[in-house]
Amino acid sequence: MIGGDYEARPAGLELCGLHAHIGSQVFELAAFERIAEVLAALGEWPLLNLGGGLGIAYTDEDEPPSIEDYVEALLRRAPEGVTLLCEPGRSLVGNAGITIYTVGTVKRAAAGRNYVAVDGGMSDNLRPMLYGARYEAEIADRFGGTDHCTIAGMHCESGDILVQDALLDDPRPGDVLVIPATGAYGHAMANNYNAVPRPPVIFCRDGEARVVVRRETYDDLVTREA
Repeated sequence: MIGGDYEARPAGLELCGLHAHIGSQVFELAAFERIAEVLAALGEWPLLNLGGGLGIAYTDEDEPPSIEDYVEALLRRAPEGVTLLCEPGRSLVGNAGITIYTVGTVKRAAAGRNYVAVDGGMSDNLRPMLYGARYEAEIADRFGGTDHCTIAGMHCESGDILVQDALLDDPRPGDVLVIPATGAYGHAMANNYNAVPRPPVIFCRDGEARVVVRRETYDDLVTREA
């Protein structure tokens, strides 16, 4: 239904606006200006939803636009008097979350690359395996190392790699390893690959912590079995 053809709408359905979503992890603000322009050209609507997609910094190389510049881009081509919606999603929660692992083993290769295996992987963060998402990692109490490391998961799959090239400070079994910027599409995509229970979600603020999603148990895994 395009261009305000209200006569064609089904009985009981009131069309009050248009929605579009241009993609994810977008850094170019011109794309948001363009989608506002396109939707505005499709007729006079009281409401336009320009979707989401604003990117965040997963690595030091990423330079996403500011929230202020993003909002200005959304408004720049929008018609006056129209209610404008957006879906900031990842840009709100992505950098608010970190994933915490324990290092299980460290394999030091002759070529200078070390493999650091942790007690998680593709069951709690599937993004690197699905579409090559890039992250950084640090040893929690020793930031800023020089050892080139590949962070591997525990799932017995050659593709279970969380970070291809992390710089760590002399990683050792028992170390706590953290991967930042996992607040979006981490827990939401978690799974029980190889019957691994999903980890808990902990909210922290001002030195206080509370469980908001409890750790999954093996009893949870077999609940639906006859």
